[in-house]
Amino acid sequence: MTSGSATDRVFLTVITYPEGMSHNDVAELLADGGGLDAPSLRMILKQTPPCIAGRYDRGSALGALRALIKAGGDGFAPTMADIEALGPTLKIKDLRLGAGGLEADLWRGPSATINPDAIQIIVRAHLSEKILKPRSGVTGTSILTSYTRPGASSVAIGWGMGGAYGLALGLYAGGGFSPEAREERTVVLSHKLDIHTADDRVFQIDGDKFAYLILGDQRGYSDNENTDKMCELLAHLSPNAVVDPYFSYWHPPPGHQRLRLLQMKINKDDPAFAFYSRWAALMYRHVMRG
Repeated sequence: MTSGSATDRVFLTVITYPEGMSHNDVAELLADGGGLDAPSLRMILKQTPPCIAGRYDRGSALGALRALIKAGGDGFAPTMADIEALGPTLKIKDLRLGAGGLEADLWRGPSATINPDAIQIIVRAHLSEKILKPRSGVTGTSILTSYTRPGASSVAIGWGMGGAYGLALGLYAGGGFSPEAREERTVVLSHKLDIHTADDRVFQIDGDKFAYLILGDQRGYSDNENTDKMCELLAHLSPNAVVDPYFSYWHPPPGHQRLRLLQMKINKDDPAFAFYSRWAALMYRHVMRG
């Protein structure tokens, strides 16, 4: 990586490749545009975009981005400060449907009202999961198959359709992921649902600390099932929100563990997921703007 102070370094993110280009082509394009190391980029860009190509000084990254965009691709380059600016995780203790929207009692801090129309991005994740064993000819990792198996749930069907769901699906579709082709050998210890609102707040439903009382008679017997149902409810109330279940595909970049958020230790935030959730929110907002 090139030199530069920590405050002037950015996470060079490739969102989409120019049409017809391979990862090797894009590596050369970025290297030529920003004076970056092509062999390193070729290795990193074996990941399926959207992905972070590395942390570079701002000038080099912006040069690489200009070359990418000129060729017909897309990307952006947030700083750690941009990611941290989305603020702490506001953990929800209880949630109710009220006249003014979703009334949230928080574990720390005063109650809050969430306007469903203000929900922009919903990030669903299973933490502490093992890599799924691929079947013959399939490589990589996957989210749980219950999300992607056709007909597995109304949430799965929704994620396969158009609208805002299709934005996340479309960005990741180019990688040829086929989660249904993987054998499910996953141990999940925690279920998270991050809710990003238009005023840059990040609320979280944590399966370890949420009773799912809002589901009423629909409440199931497992955190996995109930988190799915909460995602379905939020998507129903906020039909324009982007739903992202792709944390398991993502490779944390060097430096992500330096993320610092208020009450991060008290909240027991997973650094990789906290970083991903905020990075993904910035990425989708970038795409939706233009």
